[in-house]
Amino acid sequence: MTHHYNLAPSIQSHSICFIDFLSITNHRQGHTFADSFDKNGKGRVISQKRHTETITAKINDMDKLKKDPNIEYVELDVERHAFPNMRGYEVVAGKGGRRLSEETPYGIDMVNPDSPTPRLQQGSTSIKVCVVDTGYDNDHIDLPELDPNTGGFSPYEGQSWSNDGHGHGTHCAGTIGAMGGNDKGVTSVNPDPTKFSFYIGKGLTDSGSGSSSGVMEAVQKCVDAQANIISMSLGGGAPTNAELEQYREHYEDDGVLIIAAAGNGGNSGYSYPASYKYVMSVAAVDSNKNKAGFSQFNDQVEIAAPGVSVKSTLPGNAYASWSGTSMATPHVAGVAALVWSHFPDCSNKQIREALIASAEDLGAGGCDNEYGFGLVDAKAAYDYLSNRGCGFSVGETLGGCDQCTECTSTPACPGNEKYFKLSLETDNYPHETSWKVTSPTSGDVLSRSGYEDSTTYTERHCIQSDACTFEISDSYGDGICC
Repeated sequence: MTHHYNLAPSIQSHSICFIDFLSITNHRQGHTFADSFDKNGKGRVISQKRHTETITAKINDMDKLKKDPNIEYVELDVERHAFPNMRGYEVVAGKGGRRLSEETPYGIDMVNPDSPTPRLQQGSTSIKVCVVDTGYDNDHIDLPELDPNTGGFSPYEGQSWSNDGHGHGTHCAGTIGAMGGNDKGVTSVNPDPTKFSFYIGKGLTDSGSGSSSGVMEAVQKCVDAQANIISMSLGGGAPTNAELEQYREHYEDDGVLIIAAAGNGGNSGYSYPASYKYVMSVAAVDSNKNKAGFSQFNDQVEIAAPGVSVKSTLPGNAYASWSGTSMATPHVAGVAALVWSHFPDCSNKQIREALIASAEDLGAGGCDNEYGFGLVDAKAAYDYLSNRGCGFSVGETLGGCDQCTECTSTPACPGNEKYFKLSLETDNYPHETSWKVTSPTSGDVLSRSGYEDSTTYTERHCIQSDACTFEISDSYGDGICC
């Protein structure tokens, strides 16, 4: 029998058996050792990466393993759990003779509004999103049906990824990809299942909790399945070296964008995996764009999304409105997939940069611990990459408010050139708006017109050093008006 142990200072003295992480780094024999350990029934291989072998081991082997000079560290497995803060009412489609017509949850309109410009539609490239959670109701009438043999993975004996005995994973999946246009239940950020795909990692059991080793194994299977994005509405208070190293390699080497819930403690505590710098930490806001009282706040919070009374799918063809940073996280994952589908040549780091650089600023001016860079905005992120393309460089991975290169620093320009940045929001008459930058020696050096209405544009250019005059004009003479 194995037991999970939460490595929180207040309970370290409890007499509980441990599962222990074993990571073997920078040794050729690591792979062979891990395989033999697994085959001999002494443990289980969690992940095998370029630089790290990670396996679980029994408490009886802990002292021996610590003394092995080829093993970098041995540490305790820790608990991970789902982050729903409040469960709302449930409605089952068709029960009692009721027919449920399709509705668009408010969160979808917040992150991808259809006014004043049309809602951003899915692009031509299919992006794979892996939901690591309590599972997925593969029989739900409003969710894409996945291949029962290849659509997911569960590390827990007797618990299938295609059965969600808790409901949390199915709810999160619905926000990302509930089917639209079928006159059923709810729609989602990615309503066309032919233009994106799911993979399911059952990182948590049907009880809503699990171990970091179980989550890590599920995450590894997501990467093996070629997932572009991993969405984790789960966490716990104790970091581990094994998790940090695995997520670093997935982010830096495998090109995967990892997104996780900031936590529901309503305090400044750190939750993991969200607070690792290789993971986007998501805060929750309500329908008025105010921070949810339960949403944790700290310097690793990077972005915000709707997380209060969010309606989505539940097992058994049901629907319910739940709250939590768990509910905010799939909004961000869904938007990331939506935007990435238009820019397949962009890297995971560039998609991350686009999401935070284009987010709608909330709370105090600029990035802050409560909202990060602000509310995720699909159309703004699309516009950001439309203007920039996928050729820009992204700085060091830092997480939180230090993550955005464009938001925190000025990119270097060649020679004596200067950096020029302009943010412009057009009105209903964009054809009247134009601007230019001039130099006393060479006249006009930069200019633009021909904008679309009611759109926010960000211009970034390197210009010659003696360019010193900026002029913006409205041909009608009433400025940015209405």
